[in-house]
Amino acid sequence: MKNPLVLIFAFALLTTAILATGGTQLSSVQIGKASYYGREFEGRKTASGEVFRNSDFTCAHKKYPFGTILKVTNQNNRLSTIVKVNDRGPFVKSRIIDLSETSARSIGIYQRGLATVKIEPLNIIKMTKNLDSTFNCNDVLDCLGNPAKLNGYSISLWRTKNLIHLLYIANELYLNEELENVYVVGFGANENRTYHIVISNIPNKSETLKQIDLYERKGYMIVKTLSSFK
Repeated sequence: MKNPLVLIFAFALLTTAILATGGTQLSSVQIGKASYYGREFEGRKTASGEVFRNSDFTCAHKKYPFGTILKVTNQNNRLSTIVKVNDRGPFVKSRIIDLSETSARSIGIYQRGLATVKIEPLNIIKMTKNLDSTFNCNDVLDCLGNPAKLNGYSISLWRTKNLIHLLYIANELYLNEELENVYVVGFGANENRTYHIVISNIPNKSETLKQIDLYERKGYMIVKTLSSFK
C-alpha cells in the first residue's frame, strides 16, 4: 500500500512547506449538500474574474477565498475530487458547494444532481522558489518528482496553469488508482506555461483509445493524446 504522502513529499523535494502530519492539514471541515453548474454557465465570468469551464475542476463556495483548494468527498460512495474555488455560491440555503460538471462526474453525482459531501481545505503544498524552479526547468517529471521521459503512447487527462492544483490531482491518481505511470508535463514558459497530468507508457493505439474511454467515464471531459497539444 502506498504511503499517502509519498507523492507530495517527492514533488516538493521540494519544500519545507510539507509537514509530517500523516494526512491532510485542515482549517475546517464541512458536511452538506453539493450541486453542480448547468451547461448554460459555460464561458461566463465567475466572481473571481476567471472564465467558467465545466471541464475544469472548480467550484463555487460562499466563504473560502478564491484560489483555495478543496477536497470534496461524496459521502455515499467515498469518491473524491480536488477543486479550486473561483466563484461564489450556491445561493440555495440547503447547499454548501456548487461543482463544475467534471468534478460532479468524478464523484458520481452528475446523474443524481445532489449529494451529501464532505469538504476539506488542503494546504500541505505551498509554492516556493524550489518548487517553481523544479517544474519550470523540467518539462517532464515522474510521480516521484524526478525528471523523466515519456514512452509509448501518452494521454493528457487535464491541464491548468495552476501547478499546486495539478499536483494535488496527480497525487490522488497516484494513490487512489495505484497508477505508476503518472507524469506532470509542462508546455510553454513563464505566464504561458501550462501543466498537464499525463498517463504514459501505453503500448499501442488500441489500448490508448481504451484508456481515453476509461478516463472519460471517470469524469475527465477533455482527454486527448498528448501529441494533440504540441
